[in-house]
Amino acid sequence: MKLQRIANVTFLVLTAWLLLTSALKAATLEESAKIEGEVVLYSSLNNEQIVTLVDAFKKKYPAIKPSFYRATSERVLQRAITEARAGRFAVDVVTSAGFQVQLLKEAGLSQRFVPPEASAYDDGFKDRDGHWINVHSLLNTMAYNTQLVAPNEAPKKYEDLLAPKWKGKIGVNLQDPEWYVNLQRRMGKEKARGFLKALAAQQPGVRDGHNIAAQLLAAGEFHVVTNTYAHIVARIKGQGGPVQYVFDEPVITYVHPVALAKSAPHPNAGKLLMAFILSADGQKMLRDQGRIPGHRDIDPKVFPLRQVKLLASDPGLAKEYGPAGEEMRTIFGAK
Repeated sequence: MKLQRIANVTFLVLTAWLLLTSALKAATLEESAKIEGEVVLYSSLNNEQIVTLVDAFKKKYPAIKPSFYRATSERVLQRAITEARAGRFAVDVVTSAGFQVQLLKEAGLSQRFVPPEASAYDDGFKDRDGHWINVHSLLNTMAYNTQLVAPNEAPKKYEDLLAPKWKGKIGVNLQDPEWYVNLQRRMGKEKARGFLKALAAQQPGVRDGHNIAAQLLAAGEFHVVTNTYAHIVARIKGQGGPVQYVFDEPVITYVHPVALAKSAPHPNAGKLLMAFILSADGQKMLRDQGRIPGHRDIDPKVFPLRQVKLLASDPGLAKEYGPAGEEMRTIFGAK
């Protein structure tokens, strides 16, 4: 009994020490960020979402002035690279598509930072080297028109699309090499290539873009589409459109991470902003604006994901997108 009491006391002391250490680190980070006085964000989130996050951050930390540059993922990457080459380091935090954040890392323009909030993000949704963590997800799914296809007749797996009944009724988004690369991860390269060739033999309609594929599906041009974003389909469905997404698990999921710039002029404020974006509060703000949070404990508004298996797309495979895109267009006979 005496040994048990000693063990219990030791455990309580260690727990108290860890909590105190964590609190002191947080206090030190916040105080250091206050001294820096500002933080700069480059982001591909839409303007409303950035403003919501920035305003909330400013309200929580009034001594720190946040500012941001908003552009497409490609332009965010190019601006960061161009500035670095010119010896100008203005950005502290970057949020962008996984492809661009990976290229930022490979260019030596991001740094390792693993905030406590990282524990709420599953493996695959955070960089193994600690350079980025997923802010929000894009689920790549099949979908069907509910006026043209009965639920019990809808495809459940990608391979179901090869049935004769779907010939001439399928829409394929060709502007999506990341989808093909991840099909190769799931099926193996040869099987994935064989699947695409068999799909091409179904005489599908090909388009470029997730939005247009979903819109044409709702308009009745296609009975089913192979690869669009589930949140787009959910939004159209919420507006009364006759569409339904299909989760073929594990669902191929694209990541949009956040990273701390290597030469951040305000590194502590940058860490504080990054932690805020990844916190439950920050993730709920994005959730309320229609995004699918990367935080595993924050349910998206558009559909439940607690029981859905996700396959995080690996940004490290980004160099395969070019060849994969060319192969897709060749298989489907597109210029």
